[in-house]
Amino acid sequence: MQEKPPHKFFRWVWFLDRIQFWHKDDLVHRRYADAARSLAVPKDHSIWKKVRTEEADYKGAHSDIVEFFKAFQKACHKRNIPLRAFEFVRTAERQQELYEKGFTKAQAGFGAHQYGMACDCIVGHLGWSLSKKQWACLIAIGKEVARRRNIKIDSGYDWDFWDPAHWELEGWKEMIAPKQPDKPYKKNKFYDIKTGKLHEIE
Repeated sequence: MQEKPPHKFFRWVWFLDRIQFWHKDDLVHRRYADAARSLAVPKDHSIWKKVRTEEADYKGAHSDIVEFFKAFQKACHKRNIPLRAFEFVRTAERQQELYEKGFTKAQAGFGAHQYGMACDCIVGHLGWSLSKKQWACLIAIGKEVARRRNIKIDSGYDWDFWDPAHWELEGWKEMIAPKQPDKPYKKNKFYDIKTGKLHEIE
């Protein structure tokens, strides 16, 4: 049997455990109930004026993704969670910019946002700065909304390339075109998989 390490060693391990508890993201909230509670804000908070969504914000977005977001937002608002849509439709330029910065895996011509098939949903007063437990609570609400509405949707929370704010219609690629090009983006052009044509980027 191996000799026990000195007591000071154990004290050092306990210290590391405490440090890990305070700094590791998924341990910020010890319970999901605490995480869920931290998402809510009082109805008289100024953030509620900033999370309103106008009909103009849905321009170009697919009716299913709009229906999902409206129901998702309503479900969150009932729980005093100020959910808002950060982005529905993107231009080819923005899609490529985000790809080159490493914020997305989809180049121009390949992203669901570019065809109005996706939505990024965040909490008004927290933005993207949620712990994993907070995201999990939000995702649970969104998935239940999709189930009740019978809307087939994918969440970026479940991807290897973790993108918890992102929601997109399941099978959106098949909805707009049977195939995608191997090289969707070249210099100042992008390949539109909906029309099968190259377009100039101004």
